[in-house]
Amino acid sequence: MKAILSASIVLLCFSSTVMGGEHLTIATEIVQKAKSECASFEGGKFNATEQTITLHDFTGDGRPEEIVDASQFSCSTSASMWGGSGGTLLWVLADGKTHEFLAHKWRVVDMDGQKVLLLAVHSSECSDTLGPCYRALVWSDGFRTIR
Repeated sequence: MKAILSASIVLLCFSSTVMGGEHLTIATEIVQKAKSECASFEGGKFNATEQTITLHDFTGDGRPEEIVDASQFSCSTSASMWGGSGGTLLWVLADGKTHEFLAHKWRVVDMDGQKVLLLAVHSSECSDTLGPCYRALVWSDGFRTIR
């Protein structure tokens, strides 16, 4: 019951903020699918924190896009259901599409009015086996990146 309540609280917090509701439906589906996956795996109990869904305006249209962060999910019967050594799943809902990434950590920064999504990713994405690796993503009719 606590998991249901927590997921519902997370989603209700954003329902009044998101315009149009289209992305909220997609975000809700992502969280509900994760909850179902957890329950299907040996009857696991699902939980999502208040930071599961965050809002950021990547497109610059004044309406925030949503990020659904699976690192904020937990399942009592699985330690790594939504990620592993390559990172944890992160979904960005922008311009009617769902963009999926793997990241160990992430942050949104403002560079001269442009929102930049910074992802700490597995070192193999930098053709290296040692040291940190980062991706910077900006919106321009889709996410563009330089690694």
